[in-house]
Amino acid sequence: MKNNKILFIIIILLVFSAGCSAFFDKGDTIPTDEPPLVSKPESASEGTPDGEGDIYFTVMIHLEGWDDARSEEKFERHAELVREYASLFETYGAVMTLESKEFTDGCIQWGDNVLKEMETRGHGIGLHADQGGSKKQSFEEFNRKVGEMKKQLESLDVTVRHVSGVSSDKDWVKVCIDNGFEAVTGVVSYSLWSLDESLRPVGFEPYASPKEGHAAYPWDPAMTIMPWRTSSGSDWIINDEAGKLIIIPSGLGLTAAYEEMNGLTEGGAGFEFDIKDIEAWRDKLDELLAYTDSNTVNTYYAAWSLGGPVDTDLLEKWLQMIDEYVRDGRIIWTNIPDMIDIYNAG
Repeated sequence: MKNNKILFIIIILLVFSAGCSAFFDKGDTIPTDEPPLVSKPESASEGTPDGEGDIYFTVMIHLEGWDDARSEEKFERHAELVREYASLFETYGAVMTLESKEFTDGCIQWGDNVLKEMETRGHGIGLHADQGGSKKQSFEEFNRKVGEMKKQLESLDVTVRHVSGVSSDKDWVKVCIDNGFEAVTGVVSYSLWSLDESLRPVGFEPYASPKEGHAAYPWDPAMTIMPWRTSSGSDWIINDEAGKLIIIPSGLGLTAAYEEMNGLTEGGAGFEFDIKDIEAWRDKLDELLAYTDSNTVNTYYAAWSLGGPVDTDLLEKWLQMIDEYVRDGRIIWTNIPDMIDIYNAG
């Protein structure tokens, strides 16, 4: 009888220890432990990461909030900044990924195809849909609007393979797949609403809106360099090798890194870009590189909503700091569409 009790206790301990992960391979135990929850996707190598990998890196820029279609003056200023920053980035071999929302309308309305120009110059183009966040919106409307926005962006003769701004309580993964997207970026905690209730990780809250649940997911920094595949919004935190959609986790905000790393903000809005952000970025990159594995594809990107101009001298200092890692062979500049190809090949 005593031996049976000991065996029972051992079994219980094994069951609890098996549940500690940020997302799970299909068939694994449902999460039961406190966050941060750490695991690896099936595509990652077995064992402890060797810390010798490199990171494919870009800056994901949301082009929104400028009233581009109704004000030619605002669109021209928006376009001017995009071109100015692109030229600065190119000086350091750096690559941007531009995710367009209202900027698409401006390019069409005013006959200036900035996005095609940027793609020709080697920068990536994607869609920032900003759809699905209202629980009043039906799945059908959500799906239709994302499809219409993709077609409109493609009318500018650019290739559109990924999307952001689709966090929803509905099956946002199906929306992406239905509309031919290969990857999704900018996934935030609000997306956890779409999961089967039993799969929602400890730490999930009943977020009222994407703005309220704007913290990037996965929450564990070790997982933010590991893309994975999914087939359904009901279990998207579980890696599915047969999944048609790649989730490329979101990174730190470019201009509010210090605040984000110190828990002062989520999403990077309303804070001035300064030298503390550059120092915070260096700390973050050093941390992330320790999580890399030379046998896996590691990705990361800075998130930036281009709501207004930034200090270009500071931006150049940031690029110079990143360039140190590039010259050391630890950071490789690319864009999101190329990350898709690299991940598929890897």
